[in-house]
Amino acid sequence: MTGTRIDFVTGAPEKYADLVERISTGPQRLRDALGGASASVIRRAPDDGGWSVARILAHLVVVTQHNGVFIYRMATMTDPARMPFDEAEESERLQNANPESLLQAFEDAVSKVVGELSHTPDASWGRPGRKNGLRRSLRQEVISMGDHFDEHIAEVERQLGG
Repeated sequence: MTGTRIDFVTGAPEKYADLVERISTGPQRLRDALGGASASVIRRAPDDGGWSVARILAHLVVVTQHNGVFIYRMATMTDPARMPFDEAEESERLQNANPESLLQAFEDAVSKVVGELSHTPDASWGRPGRKNGLRRSLRQEVISMGDHFDEHIAEVERQLGG
């Protein structure tokens, strides 16, 4: 989308549309990576001791929900910090949920983030926030979210042979 800028609401130009698009495609890319795998396959832990696909799904839900709140706060507050949370406890609690409900929760969390970002003016993308002791811009946080999605979708593809 180099040079092309589209506002998701009005159709007017917008500088960061490609970053929002990358986030918005996460749920469909994840659904494609799952390829209709059964719940038992999704829940099976890999032989290498890593996370099951279900644990990855739960992790994506929890982290996207918390980072979505942080993104909202970055867009609307002065130098907010991401609130601490226990990712492991929250994800482990969710990982036995129906895989479709985890996908839906991920889609809902992503939709909230995309909704917020689609109304964020270009000038706000440099707004700072603090996460894990590091200061970063809203733009950097959105890029990080896209990278995080890519990393876990690739792991799902590896586990499921996709």
